[in-house]
Amino acid sequence: MAGSSYILAPIDPKSRVISLDILRGVAVLGILAMTIQSYSMPWVAYSNPTAFENLEDINFYVWLLSHVFANEKFMAIFSMLFGATIILISQKARKEHLRSGDLQYRRFFWLFIIGVFHAYLLWAGDILVIYAICGFFMFAFRSKKKEYLFRAGLIFLLIGSLLKFIFAYSIPLWEPGQFEAFKAEVWAPDSQAIAEEIDYYTSSWERQMLIRTPQAFKMQTKVFISETFWRVCGLILLGMGLYKKGVLTAKQSTKFLAKLAIYGISIGLPLVLVGVILDFNDRWDFEKSYFYYAQFNYWGSVAMALGYIGIIVLLCKAGTKNFMAKRMAAVGQMAMTNYIMQSIICTYAFYGHGLALFGDLDRAAQAVFVFAIWVFQVVFSSLWLSYFQYGPLEWFWRSLSYGKIQKVAKA
Repeated sequence: MAGSSYILAPIDPKSRVISLDILRGVAVLGILAMTIQSYSMPWVAYSNPTAFENLEDINFYVWLLSHVFANEKFMAIFSMLFGATIILISQKARKEHLRSGDLQYRRFFWLFIIGVFHAYLLWAGDILVIYAICGFFMFAFRSKKKEYLFRAGLIFLLIGSLLKFIFAYSIPLWEPGQFEAFKAEVWAPDSQAIAEEIDYYTSSWERQMLIRTPQAFKMQTKVFISETFWRVCGLILLGMGLYKKGVLTAKQSTKFLAKLAIYGISIGLPLVLVGVILDFNDRWDFEKSYFYYAQFNYWGSVAMALGYIGIIVLLCKAGTKNFMAKRMAAVGQMAMTNYIMQSIICTYAFYGHGLALFGDLDRAAQAVFVFAIWVFQVVFSSLWLSYFQYGPLEWFWRSLSYGKIQKVAKA
């Protein structure tokens, strides 16, 4: 029975864990409030909002709301849910007396391939490649107890945080000119560099490749090794632990979830706000903001993500049959499709093969655009799932992972 020739049956859509779908739906929509900056403006505007266009009046408040309540928070939830799914599939395999390893590694492989196409053909900020690689390593932790998973997750997060400090303390050892070059690359490029990036992205799709390819490669190598690997692995492990603890499946008590919500927000929100205040007090000084003040959102976003999970799962316990719960669950069932769809819509709107609005929309206009996409994806997801069992990309990924074309139409 344990042989690799025995394939785990696909999860029946009727037996889905609704709270996971709702969480995933909220997360994938929330991610767009964070990534819209990278779609529509030069990349440095994401980490340093003062590097491009003005940050005054309504644009300041749009940035502030996005940074405080969305930036890294929904991506953290999404990463935790990826870890939860690893456990979910492993538990299903155990119940059927099968090994899930072959299936899991096929899932990671095909997720990696899909992510590579996404990163190099559409948008360099892809997260799927990162999830595939991190999942490959974190799968080994699937049988650990929840307490172990929580500790291991915090250790990974701590390593990611400490690396930033080590990087900062190594600056005196850098070669002459290295610091200024790095600052220009990630924080304060000159007007010529910004103009070149705008020119590339508002040109033809082929010409975009000249800038998207090195940006994607950097994300998947240098940034991955020094930053995202540690954070994403840590969050995946926390998600595994939360799943085993019954938090993500709404099996925990209302009292526990309420405490999670209160503690998460009351700890995370002040941390994030302190970081914002320090950034503006020091006029977004590169060395202070990039290496030190960013730590407040690094940790605050994890706490706030846990708080959001507490709130959302509390609402799930109150009922999942209401209008909004059903809509969010539908979006969550099609999370990959909606994630890639966001890239298709945004790159068409902002890049040269479409409307070429890159660098033209201020943050207030970006917020309106994000809201329009949210409405469209909520409506589209519900309509699609009224006819089909899976989203188109979910069906494609499942068919590749299971080595068999899956039934997609509803009976």
